[in-house]
Amino acid sequence: ITKIISTNLNEVAKDLWTADKEPGAQYTGDSLKPRLHAIMTPWMNEGFFADVNVLVEGEDDRAVILGIARAKNYDLEGNGFSIIPCGGKTNIDRPYIIFSKLDIPTYILWDGDYKKGETAGKCPTCDKPLDKRANPKENKKLLRLVKHQEEDWPEVIKGRFACFKDNLENTLSNEIGEDVFSKKLENCKLKYNISKNRHALKNPKIIMEVIEEAQKEGCRSESLEKIIEKIWELRQK
Repeated sequence: ITKIISTNLNEVAKDLWTADKEPGAQYTGDSLKPRLHAIMTPWMNEGFFADVNVLVEGEDDRAVILGIARAKNYDLEGNGFSIIPCGGKTNIDRPYIIFSKLDIPTYILWDGDYKKGETAGKCPTCDKPLDKRANPKENKKLLRLVKHQEEDWPEVIKGRFACFKDNLENTLSNEIGEDVFSKKLENCKLKYNISKNRHALKNPKIIMEVIEEAQKEGCRSESLEKIIEKIWELRQK
C-alpha cells in the first residue's frame, strides 16, 4: 500500500501561530521560511525518512537518549528512529509541527529550566526581585503544541513528550546519585582520554557505560528509562 500525506508552509505557519498565541497578523508560509533555514540541518533532514523521530534540545541530550537505550538493549537508530538535536527548545516547535503533519510519529523532550527561572536575587536598593534568567513562555507553547495543560515549570512524561522540571542532565545525575554519576563519568573520561565533561556527555558510548556501571551498584534513572519505553512504543503504533 502506498499512502501519500502532504502539508504546506501555510498550514505549518497557522499551527505555529496558534501555539505562539501572539497578537497581530497570522503567520504565513512566506513569513515562516526565514525561520526554517537555521533548523534544517542534516540531522533534521534525516527525520523525513525516519519511522519515528525524537526531538531533543542538544547533542548531550541525544547522547543520553542513545546511551540509556543501548544500556537497555534497544537499538534505536538500527530500528528506524532518528534522535535529532534541534539547537535548543526554541527550535523544537517547527520540526514537531512539520513531522506531525506528515504523520511521522514524533516524540519531543525538553528542559523546563526551573532553576534558571529562579530570580537572580534582589535589588540592593529597592529589595525588588531582579529579572528572571528564564521565561516559562516556551514551556507553555510546547505544552500547547502537544495539547497538554499549560504550566510554568512542567515535570511530566507522556506517550508523545516529556519535560524535566530543571534539565535532563541534572535529572539523570540526581536519580543515579550525584556521587555515583560523577565517579563513573570520571572513570570513563580517563579510560577514553577525554578531559572535559561537556565532551564526554555528548558521547553515547560513554553515557551507556556510565549507566551500565551505575546499574551494577543498583543505581538507575527511572525517569529516563520510562522515556525510552515511551519512545520505543511509538514504533509499534
